[in-house]
Amino acid sequence: MRFHTYKEAEAWALGRKSILVYFEPFAQAMNEVGNPQNELRCIHVGGTNGKGSTSRFLYSALSSNGKRVGLYTSPHLEHFRDRIRINDVWIPEEVFLSYANQWHGVIEHHGLGLIGICTMFAFLWFREEQVDVAVVEVSMGGRYDTTNVITQPLCSVIASIGMDHMEYLGNTLGEIAGEKAGILKPGCPAVIGTMKEEARQVIVEEAEKIGASLHELGAFEEGNGHHFHYDNEEYEVTLSAPYYKYDAAIALCVLDLLGMDIHSASLKQAIASSVWPGRFETVAEQPRILLDGAHNPDGMNALKDACRDVSHPLIGVFSALKDKQGPAMREIMESFCDEVITTSFENRRADVTSHLGGERIVEDWKTALKEAIQLAGKNGTVVVTGSLYLISIIRSYVKGEKST
Repeated sequence: MRFHTYKEAEAWALGRKSILVYFEPFAQAMNEVGNPQNELRCIHVGGTNGKGSTSRFLYSALSSNGKRVGLYTSPHLEHFRDRIRINDVWIPEEVFLSYANQWHGVIEHHGLGLIGICTMFAFLWFREEQVDVAVVEVSMGGRYDTTNVITQPLCSVIASIGMDHMEYLGNTLGEIAGEKAGILKPGCPAVIGTMKEEARQVIVEEAEKIGASLHELGAFEEGNGHHFHYDNEEYEVTLSAPYYKYDAAIALCVLDLLGMDIHSASLKQAIASSVWPGRFETVAEQPRILLDGAHNPDGMNALKDACRDVSHPLIGVFSALKDKQGPAMREIMESFCDEVITTSFENRRADVTSHLGGERIVEDWKTALKEAIQLAGKNGTVVVTGSLYLISIIRSYVKGEKST
């Protein structure tokens, strides 16, 4: 098979269902394409919540220091290609097309899905472009994630541990922590955030067993507004959300460990200006429309804390994927929103509204958003959350409307 256009290659990739635990076939495929990840200096970022924002802070700080930095994240928010970028340039269409044609046979032979394709292409492009550092976000779990072909990271990061993906990772914090700890590597440094002792102990024991050098986040204090303190220094971020400050502190801990001057004016400015779309992001005013990627109970509780100072009426627009704790997330939303509208969106992994529940159900997300805007009025707030896929759709819709 040969793809003649990028659109054909993109459709092929998006149409391939990812097998969520297929590490061995992926590792074999990577061996056949030359194991490009082994030629890269990688920071490997995992955790239940916060890994995307932490990755972005690391990426912004390293880029500001004059380095050529690759960033691999998932899922995409603005465009399919935004998963793979170097200094904020997405992987070019012609490069993606070239890789799809060159490695199509390997991908088909090993049955790789969307995540495998994107991970492979990210490593190939980062090697080709000779990045100084690659910041690589774990897709799910850790031990069996495709990104775990990284064998000698500059640093492994586990931002947080919470209940998510239990079907694949386990039903207790300890079991989930065990899977996340799979990204720790012998002789390599690792940073972990603040977490419950049940999870922390599992990670500490794994680090001791394999000889990883473990560093725990300390000296972090949440300040007022957009400010926080780390290592006796005040920092500023673009959002007032407490979880965003915490993610920035995790990044600072990693950067400090890697020998960067975290007190320099240039690095502080990089942290202060770092923006990650879809994380407590305001995309419209009157009413204010907030988008947040919370997709599990811990994330929803963090959003609840972040919404403590927003204007009311606060109206939620909510949906989730099938493998998430949808009803539990909706109940948390109902505890801080004046009203929650449960809706749906087109995705084969999306949950149905009959299972998600709620007093107000509007199947069509456009209608749900319109009703939420009417209920909030000009002085209120609409918060869209529950799935990064949902907020990606609504983000494109709202920003597209604003530009016309």
